[in-house]
Amino acid sequence: MATTEQPSSAMETTEHVPVDDGSMQQVEAATEKKEEMSMLKKIADKTGILGDFRHLNFKDPFLMKEKNSRWWREVRAGTVTFLTMAYILPVNANLLGIAIPYKKDLVIATAAAGCIPSLGGCWGWAATHLGVTGDFSHLNLSDPFWMRRKGSGWWTEIRAGCVTFLTMAYVMPVNAQIMSDAMGKENIEDLVIATAAVSCIASILGGLMSNFPFGLAPGMGANAYFTFTVVLTYGMPWQDALTAVFFSGCFFLILSVLGLRTLLVKILPRGVQVAMGAGIGIFLCFIGLQSSQGMGIVVDNPATLVTLNTPLTVDSNYDASKMWLSVAVLILTATMLAIKVPGAPLVGILFGTIVAWSECWAKKDDSAFNYPVGACNPAQNATLLEDAGCFCYAPTKVAEAAQIENTAGVFQWNAVYDGGFWVAVFTFLYTDILDSSGTFFAVAKRAGYVDKYGNLPKGNANMAYVSDAVATMVGSALGTSTVTTYIESSAGVVDGGRTGLTAVTVGLWFALAIPFAPLLSKIPPLASGPILSIVGGLMMKNIENFEWSDVEEALPAFACLVMIPLTYNIAYGIIAGTMMWIIMQVLLMPYRAFKKQDPLVKFKLLLGPDEETLKSFQDASIGHGSEREADWLTHVTGKPKEVIEQAHQAHDSLKDK
Repeated sequence: MATTEQPSSAMETTEHVPVDDGSMQQVEAATEKKEEMSMLKKIADKTGILGDFRHLNFKDPFLMKEKNSRWWREVRAGTVTFLTMAYILPVNANLLGIAIPYKKDLVIATAAAGCIPSLGGCWGWAATHLGVTGDFSHLNLSDPFWMRRKGSGWWTEIRAGCVTFLTMAYVMPVNAQIMSDAMGKENIEDLVIATAAVSCIASILGGLMSNFPFGLAPGMGANAYFTFTVVLTYGMPWQDALTAVFFSGCFFLILSVLGLRTLLVKILPRGVQVAMGAGIGIFLCFIGLQSSQGMGIVVDNPATLVTLNTPLTVDSNYDASKMWLSVAVLILTATMLAIKVPGAPLVGILFGTIVAWSECWAKKDDSAFNYPVGACNPAQNATLLEDAGCFCYAPTKVAEAAQIENTAGVFQWNAVYDGGFWVAVFTFLYTDILDSSGTFFAVAKRAGYVDKYGNLPKGNANMAYVSDAVATMVGSALGTSTVTTYIESSAGVVDGGRTGLTAVTVGLWFALAIPFAPLLSKIPPLASGPILSIVGGLMMKNIENFEWSDVEEALPAFACLVMIPLTYNIAYGIIAGTMMWIIMQVLLMPYRAFKKQDPLVKFKLLLGPDEETLKSFQDASIGHGSEREADWLTHVTGKPKEVIEQAHQAHDSLKDK
């Protein structure tokens, strides 16, 4: 019998395959991965470090059938064991109470100390199935950040990090301007330093932990909610609001560690998920157009609520000079974005800032760019201008040693007793999760991290979420709102960034910007406001693939979309869209039952559909597009699109018969 000659080396294995750089990299990557897994398996077998978690399953939980036991028997035995051990609660408290005079607290601590280790076995299952433990294999010396495996190099990654920073740098003055409306204009320099510092920490931490090329910084939607809803509308002190941000970061960290953040995203109706980002975009644009925070084009009106700031001529309206310069910044930035100029928002800010500073230095009190809008007049003398609080943005120094004086470490723990505090906490949490999830997926897909089922690598993704949560906690301690991944990271990906070194580079640039806080804090609203409006416009991309002909999803989505800017409240928009969807689905239950359809099909879709739900979905949907439907189900279930389409075809053929 003829035998096949085996190749003697890895190189001989690839003799009959056309050899190019890509194939060689794949061979090297596969070999390295195999060696790593082999080594890890040997270590695991010898040490038992991975444990045995076969008992954590749904078919035979805790292997009760295998052990010839039953639920009631196990629960009864656990109860008996507890009764024989319960004496430890008072005895331990009394013994320790000799030294620690807090017996009630000691009883609680003893109970918690007994509960937590008893439930500890669940951690192993989470670590194995949810990617909790992360993947830090990229932190090695042979191929740092897996650059060779990703087909990248040092220069490419560093250059991509520079591009990402240039597209994100506007966040320092813009975030400081927004949050200073709630925290006081006197704290704007502190806010610039806090923004740069937390962006530095978050980006470096994210790059090292997840190996994703993401830049992180305080989110634009979250800072607007912090300022205009929580503080200015609800009247919550900004110190309490920062405490709420800290708690949202803690919850986000717990959800990330347990791998549960995906569940929270799914329980919102899909239309609300899509519309929320666009609604926040309109909200940001509206803020950028207003007088206090940006271009001064929109002002209040007692009859129509808002109106155009007329007249538009410089000689008839003192504020027209600021308005026209801000329009020039807007058009210039939009044009540069159209031709894909790296760092276009930053260039627009620099243009408006240099013009405003130059004019202020030249004319001083006679400046045409005095603020606040509507309070100043060139006919006023210096005394009247000062009495009116008029000033123009112009720095008196370039750099100094960074120091946060008023916004760091101001947590107010007594705020936890206020119900409105927890509403703010969970709204911050939801916006952070949804913003991060959407951005992670969009940027990671472009970077090639998403598999054919639309899933991110569990270990890398969870570590990205963990770094986001930790950065939010750090940011709240320094004085800024929730941190999120920036969609501008895609600029660095387009430039070739594929690994965490890109994110580390972004963080280092933010670190270099910290000493220049005196300069950055004097960016005028006429330069930052247009960028805020442009960012809001770009967020409309969230609804580009939404099926607006599906009334069940479209009208709740529209309610969320319009209620966010019209109520000046992100939470109200989310609540409006979600409640409208729930009420509509409840009212549709009798109709679906009459049609012999599953009345709960849409609710089941939110919680993760099974095969039966997939088959009934097509009949139960009122007005939908099959292509959009298949795309959505692919996203929700993680199943291949082909499988979902085949299930629908099979269901249709059965109906026809």
